[in-house]
Amino acid sequence: MKRSALLKSLSREHHGALVYAKRLLDLSQKDPRLMQSYWRDICEVVQAELKTHFAEEEKLVEGISEPLLARFRDEHRLLRALFKSEDADQLKRFANLLREHIRFEERELFPCLEARYYDVLQQSQVR
Repeated sequence: MKRSALLKSLSREHHGALVYAKRLLDLSQKDPRLMQSYWRDICEVVQAELKTHFAEEEKLVEGISEPLLARFRDEHRLLRALFKSEDADQLKRFANLLREHIRFEERELFPCLEARYYDVLQQSQVR
């Protein structure tokens, strides 16, 4: 099935978020203070990007009743709470959840949306 253009752009944005998550996790293995320092340097940019990205995704699925969306919404809520932290353990939790959330969207949610709700996605692009 041909991927919706809107989902393609969201998938491209996932790559950047995965880079941030990987870097945070790599630094957490070396020295949690390095991870915290890196986060202080990038947190405003990452938070702004994720807020915009989450809002776009949430708008896209408005009106869709799909069981996978409960996990999607719960993880967005938790990620929003975690990215405000500077605590090393919470930042590591944030990075792990971000990575797993992106994998969930790419491997489960997006294919489901395309297979079951392709017409709805196309209509949301027209709005």
